Amino acid sequence: MIRRQQLTEVQIVALFDPPTDQRELVRHYTLSEADITIVRRRRGDHNRLGYALMLCYLRYPGRPLHAGEQPAAALVSFVADQIDVLPDTINEYLGSEQNRRRHAVELQDQFGLRPFGTRPATELTRWLLPHAIENDQLAHLAELVLEECRQRRIIIPRPQRLERLCIEARHRARREVQRRLTDGLSADQRQRLDALAVRREETNQTWLTWL
Repeated sequence: MIRRQQLTEVQIVALFDPPTDQRELVRHYTLSEADITIVRRRRGDHNRLGYALMLCYLRYPGRPLHAGEQPAAALVSFVADQIDVLPDTINEYLGSEQNRRRHAVELQDQFGLRPFGTRPATELTRWLLPHAIENDQLAHLAELVLEECRQRRIIIPRPQRLERLCIEARHRARREVQRRLTDGLSADQRQRLDALAVRREETNQTWLTWL
């Protein structure tokens, strides 16, 4: 069975990739003096730049720099300027998977971040339900979950897992809305409402559509 993707590629990029707009770069990726001090403890310019970028990724959007991922040139240049290294040293860093993994673990520990596991998923699904009752648009729910992950210091999930969580919350929300709408109705009222879904004679319209 082929899985139908719910979020579009454009939405996934917007949710999971670091921004490249200058204003957003300044907002999310301006390093503090404490950040720069920690970064400068790394050996070699390539490790300093890679470490700084990993720090930025974990703060926003809230995930590590993945293996084989090439950060946007605008982000690399913005961070490199702050720590006084050349942007192209990132290529040497990206060739060392061991350093990338080690830095990801170190920074997650330093920031007190926890992985997105079963328990956080359950907590977030429960938290999302009232929001889904108000607005069950998938992209809207996904944005809310990622922002809440950042607030709770949880590593944001992969796109497919995020989709599953939001779809589950939306399904529960719709069932809850249906329950609230139908609770207290008599059998006769339910039957009359069901009749509105019947097609009118010699037309393709239901009575509800006609009304």
